[in-house]
Order: sequence, then C-alpha cells, then structure tokens
Amino acid sequence: MKGLAFGVLLLFSMACHAQTFSEWFDQKNTQKKYLLQQVAALQSYAAVLKTGYRIATNGLGSIGGSAQSEFQLHNRYYAGLKTTSPSVKNSSQVRDILQWQADINTVFSQLRADPYYEKVKTAVLKDCSQQLTELQKLVSDNNLGMSDSERLKRIAGIHASMLSNYRFAVRFYNQAALIGRVKISQPKEIQTLKNLYGIR
Repeated sequence: MKGLAFGVLLLFSMACHAQTFSEWFDQKNTQKKYLLQQVAALQSYAAVLKTGYRIATNGLGSIGGSAQSEFQLHNRYYAGLKTTSPSVKNSSQVRDILQWQADINTVFSQLRADPYYEKVKTAVLKDCSQQLTELQKLVSDNNLGMSDSERLKRIAGIHASMLSNYRFAVRFYNQAALIGRVKISQPKEIQTLKNLYGIR
C-alpha cells in the first residue's frame, strides 16, 4: 500500500516537473505570452474604463445642465410674479375702476354744501381711495409676487367694490337732488295755497 502511494506520488511529481521543465526551457516565450495576455486584458480594461468615464462625465454634465435650466425656469417664474403683464395693466376692469372714480368725484362735486352730505362723501371717497391703493399695488411691478390670474381675481374684487361705490354715489346724488327740489318748491307751493285760501 505504501509502495502504491509512493508510485502515484512519484508519477504526479514527474508530470508536474515535466510541465515545469518544458516551461523552463521556453521561459522567454512563455513570459512573452503572459505579457501579451496582460497587455490585452489591460487594453480592454482601459476601453471599459474610458467608456464608463465618458458616461459618468456626460451623465453628470446633463444632470448639472438640467439643474441649471430648471433653476433658470424657476427664477424666471418668480421674477415674472413680480412683473405685471400688459394684459393685467390694460384690462377693461382697470379702465372701469378708474372711470368710476372720476364719475364719483364729478357726482359728489355737484352736491350742495351740507354737513350730512359731507360725511357721506368722505366715507365713500375713503373707501375708493383704499380700493385705488390696492389697485395700484396690483398693476405696479415689484410690489406683489402674484400670477396674472391671481392679480385679475383681486382686480375683479376691486371692480365689484368700485361699481358698488359708483351706484351708491349716483343714487345718493339723485335723492339729494330730489330733496333739494322739494325744499325749493315747497315754499312756492305753500305760498300758492295761502294765496288760494286767502291766508296772509
């Protein structure tokens, strides 16, 4: 049994020596073969590395470009919120509001001097002034950060308030004018009745 194991071991070691022995004589050729294989492996690794680097660079560049363009879009959007567009500034509602303010001033200027009339006039004109201040903020640049639709919605509220003020001013003037006519005609009617009945 020991002899068999020794024989197998001897045969195995001879096979190993034979391979090493042949390599030992062709050492330069074997070394060149290994070096060529290593060079080929390094060249393919370099190609893979170059491709990966190019993808990483372009990918990061496109991410950076995307972030920059998105930042510019946001910047333009928020800057746009500070700027009032011509469609808002020149809207028909803005023109109506300004016209009603002028008409209210005209109506109240025709009222006769009276303490009560002055109180009413002061209250209405104060509200108009507040509405116009708000309107001025909405149509001026760099005052409010709002979109055009938000500005137009607020202008619609001012429009409704100014229309209400205008209608009130006209009704109030008409009633005041009627009262004035009655006061003027009353003494004449009283005098006519006195004359008719002979009252002195």
